[in-house]
Amino acid sequence: MSSQPVYAPYSPDPGSAAFGSQAAPPVQARRMLNMPALFALITGVLLISPVAIVLGHIGIAQVRRRRQSGMILAVVGLILGYLGLIATVGVLVALVMFVSSGPTPPTSF
Repeated sequence: MSSQPVYAPYSPDPGSAAFGSQAAPPVQARRMLNMPALFALITGVLLISPVAIVLGHIGIAQVRRRRQSGMILAVVGLILGYLGLIATVGVLVALVMFVSSGPTPPTSF
């Protein structure tokens, strides 16, 4: 039997590091993408404005709270949602004004 200790294949060489120092910096965990933020962007592009607005607000709150990635996706989805909502309201107002500006039939009493 050998008197040398057994090391895992991924562990650094114990002789290369000074006593008490860490051999390699810890690996940062990869930040997860926030799904409501992604779906806010998708629904904003598809002009489903109310869903994009709700998911955008949810996505922003979760990204801040959970420290996830996707803040830009949530903000862009939110902006597209609000722009779609403004465009929809503008089209409805224009439609009502167009219909109400037509000729009125004469009335006789």
